[in-house]
Amino acid sequence: ALFEALQSHYRIDARNAMTDLGGSSSLNLHVNDGHQQYVVRVHRPYVTEARLGAIHHVRSQLAQQGIPCSTVISTADGQSCIRLDDRLIGVEAYVEHDSSMDSWARLKPGLPLLGKMHSILRHIELDDAAQKPLFANHMEPAEALAKTLKGIQRIRAWNPSAEDEQLAKDSEALAKLVYSAEQEFAGQLPRQLVHGDFWDNNVLFRNGQIVLVADFDFMGERDRIDDLALTLYFALLSLTSIEDGISEAVMGELRTLVEAYEQGLGERLTKEERAALPLAIARQPLWSVGGWIRLLDDEGSAREHASATGGEVAFMLRSMRAVERWQAAFV
Repeated sequence: ALFEALQSHYRIDARNAMTDLGGSSSLNLHVNDGHQQYVVRVHRPYVTEARLGAIHHVRSQLAQQGIPCSTVISTADGQSCIRLDDRLIGVEAYVEHDSSMDSWARLKPGLPLLGKMHSILRHIELDDAAQKPLFANHMEPAEALAKTLKGIQRIRAWNPSAEDEQLAKDSEALAKLVYSAEQEFAGQLPRQLVHGDFWDNNVLFRNGQIVLVADFDFMGERDRIDDLALTLYFALLSLTSIEDGISEAVMGELRTLVEAYEQGLGERLTKEERAALPLAIARQPLWSVGGWIRLLDDEGSAREHASATGGEVAFMLRSMRAVERWQAAFV
């Protein structure tokens, strides 16, 4: 049915050359019909036309100001997407690339681009219904403790293993520490529209240059440092040994990335943002517990997510206990 819809509405023959690109929020297919290459995105049922239209609008605005975003391919009758049963389908131009933003070296040109994006996005306003994703790698500071406690309740309800119980204890301790510390900055941090998942294969390179910023599925309004915190958090998980803690060399890399982000920002980080940034980084693994573990409808998937989260929570708990060191480095 999907192939027939693509042929009927887009004149794209996807039957012979198709590759699943992976991704958690949609089915993403790389298609080559012999004439042109495309990415076909089949969205989950909760993605509305208003939400998808907002994503397309934001990408278009960013592209007009020099941010490399993919081009939406219209249907034969000029529509930006089609519906197949209860799912929206969009088609984008495929962008050739040879690497992604998954190293310290590629993060350094990536962070100024994030700053530039934030400078543009702060002037874009969307309707509430269009700007809030149903699911995202994010929890608001004011909601982190309550939602984490609900995730912990679910963990303890499934006859938890010793590792699960340790995750529950560490998550509660981390949530309480972060929640208490972030109260000082409530209402003081600039909020705006942000990308939501600026990391790894959402930022693609070719010959050392950024050629695509992809995947705005988690786009939404939040404290702008939360977007930066997500990138720095994933960098720590992927590029360091979390069991060994943060060395002075790694702390220096993080400081360099914050400075690189500010190069593109236009409006520099406030002193409150710099002090709150380590707390936002430490809060990141709580969206695994208070978000995905709490909400995933399949218990098996929730358990798998929990098994991959324990080390991350413990790592950030150790970091929170030395938060003054982090704040000194960023300030």
